[in-house]
Amino acid sequence: LDQATLARQNQYNCVSEEMSHKMPPLAPPPSLMAMLPVWFMTSVLFNFLTPLLVKMLDNQDVTFLELSVTVSFGFAILRHQGLPLLPPMSKLPKWLLLGMLHLIGCRCFVWGLSFIPVSLAQTIRASSPVVAVPISCAVFGERYSWQVLLPLLVILFGFALSVGVDVAGTNLAGCGAALASLCCLVLVNGGSKSENNNPLSMQFWVCMFAWLSLLPMWLYSGGPGRLGSLDCDRWRLAGLVLADGAMYYIEQAAQSQVLKELPFVSFAVTDTLRRLAIVCVSGFLIQGNPCTPQNGLGILLVLSGAISYNIMNARFSRSSETSSVKKSD
Repeated sequence: LDQATLARQNQYNCVSEEMSHKMPPLAPPPSLMAMLPVWFMTSVLFNFLTPLLVKMLDNQDVTFLELSVTVSFGFAILRHQGLPLLPPMSKLPKWLLLGMLHLIGCRCFVWGLSFIPVSLAQTIRASSPVVAVPISCAVFGERYSWQVLLPLLVILFGFALSVGVDVAGTNLAGCGAALASLCCLVLVNGGSKSENNNPLSMQFWVCMFAWLSLLPMWLYSGGPGRLGSLDCDRWRLAGLVLADGAMYYIEQAAQSQVLKELPFVSFAVTDTLRRLAIVCVSGFLIQGNPCTPQNGLGILLVLSGAISYNIMNARFSRSSETSSVKKSD
């Protein structure tokens, strides 16, 4: 072969190798496939156990006990694996802020339920992909075409149908609280993803600083006195708290792993599918709520929207990677 032919062959091999590294894989990594069912399953169990505790305890006590158990689990796991219990000192203020945002998001969501139906509150939180898009562009430099973003609106509309959202009981304070909870949720996820740390460490730091932020308020509001004056089966309560906290820890740990593996907006879409699974299993199967044709249509829209998003996102990602490689040729 002459030198020109060899040069073209080497150039082709270099381009092919570069494209294989840049293009997203056809199949998801095994770690992601292992974490997704764990995340979905523990979310369903957690959302089944928490209402049982709410019937027995004050809402603030429930949040405090959930965080206490999950922080205890996290502490034991990190010590066992030799991972740091504190973030680097330079990052300490950021993780403290993320922990406070996590706590504010939890408390806003619970407070908002006093004014609006659960279905409307969950629909607002399920719109996280829409909020995640500008954060993804600003923080991670990701760009999306309108063909990729259009399925997100289909997902949101479908979720509203699937939960039977009722806007008749709309209250500005309740909607504002749910929206604040949503923004806190997306900011915590975005801030965590921007850091290159072990997912178990990130989960522990967020929950630990959330617990430390809640502790003074819980003590000031008489939390120990409320728990001490409870008139109930304490062994049953202790079992529920332990099971609920364990599900919360596993759910948060699995979520941190999925957040690390997926692009930010794709993670938000997956999170909406998780919420749909909670609605279907907890509402339709466990609680026995009837699944109307409207609910069924909403479920189909969410699933079809998620599939369309993944297809369009993969198509545009591959075309953009191909064009960028050609330009660098």
